[in-house]
Amino acid sequence: MKRQKIDNRMQWVLKLEELEQAGETPIYFTEYEICSEVRIPGVFTYGDGMLECSLYQEADDNNLYTYILKIKHVEKVFDYDESNYSKDGYYFKEGLVGEIIALFSFYFQARFYLKATITGAMTPQSIRMRLEKKFLYKKINDDLTCLNLEMFSNHDRNWCKDNGLLNFLDSTKTVDEKHHQNLIRAVHWYSVAIKEIGVDHELFFIKMVSSIEALLDISKVESDNLEKKLIELKDKELFIPDEWGQIERWLQNRKICKRFVDFIEQYADGFSGEVPKQASHCYISKGDVSKYAKRIYDARSAYLHTGKPMFLSMDMRGDDVKKWDIDSSVGMSMDRKKISEKEKLPRTRWFERIVNYSLKSFIDSKLLSK
Repeated sequence: MKRQKIDNRMQWVLKLEELEQAGETPIYFTEYEICSEVRIPGVFTYGDGMLECSLYQEADDNNLYTYILKIKHVEKVFDYDESNYSKDGYYFKEGLVGEIIALFSFYFQARFYLKATITGAMTPQSIRMRLEKKFLYKKINDDLTCLNLEMFSNHDRNWCKDNGLLNFLDSTKTVDEKHHQNLIRAVHWYSVAIKEIGVDHELFFIKMVSSIEALLDISKVESDNLEKKLIELKDKELFIPDEWGQIERWLQNRKICKRFVDFIEQYADGFSGEVPKQASHCYISKGDVSKYAKRIYDARSAYLHTGKPMFLSMDMRGDDVKKWDIDSSVGMSMDRKKISEKEKLPRTRWFERIVNYSLKSFIDSKLLSK
């Protein structure tokens, strides 16, 4: 029997089509409480009511605002069919609501947490249930907004501003389905990385690098001289198949750092503005972006493979330094270790913003149907 083609698009896209084709099929709703440090006014409605979201509760003791996210579903009986699954099939462990929360986070450059799931309705035959979900959160006090002053600001936020979120979702669903898995992984790693801001900045860099790596399979790099020489040796049959397989894996891993740096250099074009004359050494110019991208990747690899700690820039609270890309120190001496300024990483604010910019630029220029 010929295997049917498996649809590998994101779950929310399939849900939208399902509702469009539902006709008279009964529907039901699930609701979710999600929270964030930022206040986003307005009421968002998408896909003829498939998705609705609005502010539900003002800031609590942790400075978290709560929103109600409402999702419409088509009533159906689950029927297992093995032909709907394959080793190359789509999978996202956070499910439908996780996709939406990650996309919200990526679009708004804000942190969202799933607080509770609400199902059912109060009727003579059923009950309404609210299931709370525990999540790790460290309160960001006013004096810590310097960590990322834009991310923790309420300025210029609205669910309906210029139909931006609506247009973003409309365009995202046009991405070729072969890229949906890579795209949701990139957005997911971005959304979990920013939750490490103010918590563990080494993990922030590790996870944020992964958000770009998720798309590197789509971004190709030409063979360099070393690879060409090895291929020539292969053609002379100097390697047995197992040896060449190991060489191929090494070449692939060797390319990752270059592809990572090239990705940021190419898709962050337009991100870096003119460097201010005052404290210019604390800003990263366009010409230095690649240098710092490689430094971040090397530090991340050393941390994962040898346990070497990262040399992180300090976040300072003064009004004049909140927008610095990197702190002003010229090195560090700790215990008996002297650490060079050349190992110092930029602030998390700089890396978060340039990654978000690069990812959106890549999606717009490479993935969207024109």
